[in-house]
Amino acid sequence: MYTDSIRDPSESKSIHTSSIKAKSIQAKTRLEHRKNAPVIKAHNLAHAAVEQDAPKPDEAPQKIDARQDHKVKNTNSQKDQVGSAELPYFSVQDLIVGYDDTIVVDGLSLTLQQGEIGCFLGYSGCGKTTALRAIAGLEQSRGGSIYLSNQRLTDKRARKSFAVAPAKRGMGMVFQDYALFGHLSVAKNIAFGLNKWSTTDKKARVAEMLNLVDLTEHADKRPNELSGGQQQRVALARALAPKPKLLLLDEPFSNLDVVLRESLAMSVRDILKRTNTTAILVTHDQNEAFAIADKVGVMHQGKLVQWATPSELYHEPVSPFVAEFVGEGAMIDGIIKEGHVETALGDIYRRMEVYDEAGYPQYCEYDYPNGTPIKVLVRPDDIIHDDDSTQTALVVGRVFRGANYLYRLQLDNGQTVLSLVASHHNHEIGSHIGILPILEHVVVFDEKDVNATTWSEYDGVERFADIRQD
Repeated sequence: MYTDSIRDPSESKSIHTSSIKAKSIQAKTRLEHRKNAPVIKAHNLAHAAVEQDAPKPDEAPQKIDARQDHKVKNTNSQKDQVGSAELPYFSVQDLIVGYDDTIVVDGLSLTLQQGEIGCFLGYSGCGKTTALRAIAGLEQSRGGSIYLSNQRLTDKRARKSFAVAPAKRGMGMVFQDYALFGHLSVAKNIAFGLNKWSTTDKKARVAEMLNLVDLTEHADKRPNELSGGQQQRVALARALAPKPKLLLLDEPFSNLDVVLRESLAMSVRDILKRTNTTAILVTHDQNEAFAIADKVGVMHQGKLVQWATPSELYHEPVSPFVAEFVGEGAMIDGIIKEGHVETALGDIYRRMEVYDEAGYPQYCEYDYPNGTPIKVLVRPDDIIHDDDSTQTALVVGRVFRGANYLYRLQLDNGQTVLSLVASHHNHEIGSHIGILPILEHVVVFDEKDVNATTWSEYDGVERFADIRQD
């Protein structure tokens, strides 16, 4: 893995000398980079099931012998598994869902280990809810396979078709509107899916769930006597009561106010982790996704663009679309010169996690020819406010966020970047502030791959002129 660093132009010569010293290992490094570059990990893992006659659609899930019916490719996606020989607890491979001539979900692939929480994140209409419903068996798939706890739930191939009925998949679901029964008490709502349990076991399980979601004192109340957050917890308790193998949550916080969403999201994550429940959440709110999920999948036009941890999505996006969707930032211009990137913030060098005998980091070149126009992703946390810095920027906009200000800063060449600054530093629009670029996770994109976005469309000079006229 590589991290990038930015240096003052006066240091360029000495640092580039270090780069030259590393030439002997650059060929290997570039190959290593291509191997370790951010990828859609789930697409690199495939199951090869032994051909079987297709069972009836309503047949129960089939237990699969891992040694005979699964072959896991030896790729980097294996790091999603606990061990190289261990199969993922839940996997979806090349799932396709569509209606008539329209493909809604196109080639969805992902894996989760037991106890992990996944999330489909994307704009409305991107296919995330359809994907969730297909996993639940509520939507028919046109292709692909789904496995849960070594059981085959869906397998659609050219000559084979197998699908387990939704009720037999061992999944629980929390709907957007909670779908609670208004005529039943909280306790009876939670007990609804426990009809086959004995009276004693049912009573004990309901009491356990009430305690888990902190609603013991509300057991005899009706849903309409509870707040929105309490109703959401009842729905969660009802879904968890039968001990599902996989819990599906479809925009569970959309009916709640913003403040309650954040606190409830953390509470739900805590409950799922305490019960070691594997779950998949659907949302369009990135803060919600980051607060709950271990793995987040950004979806766009039916495709899973990237499946990774929240930190990887933010710091190592695989495309300009992901970069902009999951966080604030700016794309500034750069150009490849002698293997590094020249920008208005300074020269950026690719630093390897390799050190010489004296303990100094080694550098290698970017994999672009000299003169290639580059776009560099700069996050607000990459630009540090420093009154003692000789490098300054013009404040052209700011947003107060309580603990900090989000400043929009204009560089000397007219481009703009964002910076988060503690709110006790109150700098007026039109003033200059010292900045210190600390770019530890620099991501570069070829300029031709970057379409016009809200970031690149922003013209700091015109904006500043508008502000001054106001």
